[in-house]
Amino acid sequence: MRLRFFQSHPDPNLRRHWNVMQWAVLLMPINTLVGCVTILVTSLTLWKSYANQLVQNFVNQALLLLGCWMVIIALFAENNGAAFGGLFNFLPFFVVFIAQSRLIQTPEQLRRLAWIIISPSVIIVVLGWGQLFLKWYFHWKFLSIDGSSGILLDWTIAKGGEPLGRMSSLFYYATVLASYFVTTLTLTLGLLIEQWKTRRSVILMLLLSGIAGLNLVGIFLTNSRNAWVLALGLIVTFATYIGWRWVGALVMWLVIAVLEASYAPPPLSTWFRTVVPEAIWARVNDDMFVRPLASLRTTQWEFAWNMIQQRPFSGWGLRNFSALYQDATGFFVGHPHNLPLMLSAEMGVPATVLFYGLIGWILYMGVQRFRQAVDRGDQIVIFTYVVAFLACSLFSLLDVTLFDARINTLQWLILAAIWGISLTPKTRRSDS
Repeated sequence: MRLRFFQSHPDPNLRRHWNVMQWAVLLMPINTLVGCVTILVTSLTLWKSYANQLVQNFVNQALLLLGCWMVIIALFAENNGAAFGGLFNFLPFFVVFIAQSRLIQTPEQLRRLAWIIISPSVIIVVLGWGQLFLKWYFHWKFLSIDGSSGILLDWTIAKGGEPLGRMSSLFYYATVLASYFVTTLTLTLGLLIEQWKTRRSVILMLLLSGIAGLNLVGIFLTNSRNAWVLALGLIVTFATYIGWRWVGALVMWLVIAVLEASYAPPPLSTWFRTVVPEAIWARVNDDMFVRPLASLRTTQWEFAWNMIQQRPFSGWGLRNFSALYQDATGFFVGHPHNLPLMLSAEMGVPATVLFYGLIGWILYMGVQRFRQAVDRGDQIVIFTYVVAFLACSLFSLLDVTLFDARINTLQWLILAAIWGISLTPKTRRSDS
């Protein structure tokens, strides 16, 4: 059997775009500028060639209308400059989503894209280990203009992690890295189960097991409670999918032990703390850190809710939360640690409902496509993509990571893959 890492597109007219896309996605985690800009440029060329087709379905039309509405909201924002800047976290990705849903059409492409997405995670984990245990820290730039970020290469490893003691690797913050690992772990587990169920290759199963293990270690070292919970949830989800319900029971007991060690009164907590490592229970109950009131999520959520009540229809404008929160509390935070609340406060409830309504419809269609799939392997891959996006969505309830272009692009690509496969008639697998 001849194995190729990169795949040829079944449509000759899209072959060049797909080849470029695969390279761009592979490079994106380690070279943000080259990867993300290449994906955007490829999407724009697809728009140039297929604009009439791209605007034919109602989801794409509604997304374009939402983009226009967001521009209007920015005109009436509290701070227009910040609001127009915030549009760059959405409008280019709408363009990417619509174009890539035309490019990604088959389960084979989903499968190959998943492999390409998870491969750089090995490099990211290794660099993170070096950051924490080998004291690596550096800023490497190649082809920089007047002190700007490197165009061909821009690697920054913060000394001791960002924040200190937490793995952040090539990402600017540990939470953002945790979001990345949650996505790559989901795709890795899905590919592993597909290999196991279709009895394809023992070597690939071992390789995927190793990548999954590295991702789990990476998630643990980011010290993100959000990611810890989601990682356990992913393990239970996939175990239940293949019928291993005993894994769910085991995870439940692990969770109980951690909660007892974290919150139970003595002497019960004392006993559980002899079993559960302090690095876990002290992080869960936040004993590791003393936090000012304004840094708490509950305080930020309450402030965002008050913003919604004052301007429920138009919002205050994208990227306006931080300045308003700092004026009120004297404490700066980049976002309210909850994406639905942030969007409702900044662009209004109607726009947020439309935004999530479109996403919900896409996921619903993805589930329908999963149920209709003829091939068992295709079913697993489609299921994996739906779970991956749901994991991203759950992560956004406690942290907002869309300000990192790599994470934002990755999530929109996953959603585009779900929508693209939903628009394509079901077919039996044809090996490529």
